[in-house]
Amino acid sequence: MTDYAAAPGTVQRVQIDANDVLKRAWQLYKRLFVRSMVIGGVVFGALHLVEAVARSRNSAGLSLLSLVLAFMGTALVQGGLVEIVRGLHVDGDDEASVGEALGRASGRVLKLVRVSLLSSFGIGLGTMLFVVPGLILATRWAVAVPVAMLEGGNARDALRRSRAMVDGNGWNVFKVLFAVGMLTAIVMIPFVLVSASAGALGWWIAVTISSMLTAPYAAHALTVVYYALADPQRPVVLDPGHRWESVWDEQRVTQPEPASAQHESIDDEYQRRFDEHERQWGERS
Repeated sequence: MTDYAAAPGTVQRVQIDANDVLKRAWQLYKRLFVRSMVIGGVVFGALHLVEAVARSRNSAGLSLLSLVLAFMGTALVQGGLVEIVRGLHVDGDDEASVGEALGRASGRVLKLVRVSLLSSFGIGLGTMLFVVPGLILATRWAVAVPVAMLEGGNARDALRRSRAMVDGNGWNVFKVLFAVGMLTAIVMIPFVLVSASAGALGWWIAVTISSMLTAPYAAHALTVVYYALADPQRPVVLDPGHRWESVWDEQRVTQPEPASAQHESIDDEYQRRFDEHERQWGERS
């Protein structure tokens, strides 16, 4: 479906910078703001409309339908946003429209839904048990959606590939997830307060706008993490007039520079501790 496919099993050993990831995600968010808002408005508007009707009628059937549609719609939005960035990553002039992005994403929506279901179940179960396993799984599977959209294989392959890519960068990826979660919560607070005291129409408008504003930034951040790990030799988005003929022509596995035992920073220590916890829980899973 796309002309970007990673070499199976290839993992580049690089260290990402969480602050740089967040900065690049913000640049993407601003550049693709209109298209991101339109995609979110179309999909989330429809999803929350069904949910609003289900809430007003107390219908169990409509509530179940809204839950199913929520998984499918969220996957479609994430896939569409990943696809827009994918086009600009390969070709700086590939400005995919909303319709083109959603059309390309629809071909893999079932795979994206399976990834979302598997990861949500695992993270939810891990969180209910001891919290820490849930955080580790969320970090381990952080780039499963971009992998599912851009690479071959099934949903389980996407989760395994995500784990392999994040290995060694767990603490940095966790910092990205934490920052995105905090920003999302801050933006959503006023809309939650408004929706709590509003009628069905007010609730629908509030939650739709909050989803339109927050979901794109989260999707862009994880897409940036994916490319920072999978293809670190070039920018996430190429300048207009540039095209990369082959992503993997000069593919090579880079080894991290040995850390200085005498000057381990606080960040390095947290990275080491996170990896230790990840290995411990990985042995149990």
